[in-house]
Amino acid sequence: MPPTVAETIDFMEMGWTKLLGDAFATLLRQEDRALRVIGRSPKDANVIIEVIVKERPLHDAMVDFAWRIFLLSLLISLITAALVYFSLQWFMVRPMRRLTDNIVGFREDPEDASRALHPSKRPDEIGVAERELAAMQSDVQTALRQKTHLAALGTAVAKVNHDLRGILSSALLVSDRLEDSKDPAVKSITPRIISSIERAVSLCTETLSYVGKE
Repeated sequence: MPPTVAETIDFMEMGWTKLLGDAFATLLRQEDRALRVIGRSPKDANVIIEVIVKERPLHDAMVDFAWRIFLLSLLISLITAALVYFSLQWFMVRPMRRLTDNIVGFREDPEDASRALHPSKRPDEIGVAERELAAMQSDVQTALRQKTHLAALGTAVAKVNHDLRGILSSALLVSDRLEDSKDPAVKSITPRIISSIERAVSLCTETLSYVGKE
């Protein structure tokens, strides 16, 4: 005696939305119903085939297929996530960490030329940031070198001016004595000597003031 048919499925009259809904219903259903399936033969469209099948084996096959699809999707997702992670690490995180470490190291000793960044030739924003940072570091080091040279030059000028002021002070004392000389020739040139010495002392004083401000 054939089993009692619970539902008839006619592939010739059902649309894809109904087929999709029935597939999900079979996947979720736990009963072992008998299904009457009607459809055209794949080899001859004029032949109509009608069979009665159990729903439970179909349910088990769909569950097994769904699990295999889920595991395959999970594996693909893990592989994709790993590729994305390592790509981000290699192309973004690693260069940004290198950039940050260089900024910290350069701040500790900006006059050390070995701490300056050697930019890559990347055409993206990170490459632009590297080149701009390297240019800024070069400008800072140039300014620091100029400042060091100016400081050394200022110290040397201050020392020279200090020595000159000492010499000129002695010369001024001598010129005062020459002014008291009774020799007419000496007395005639003494004012010019004193004027020249005073201008030299004034120049040294102004130079020292300028060096002190710098």
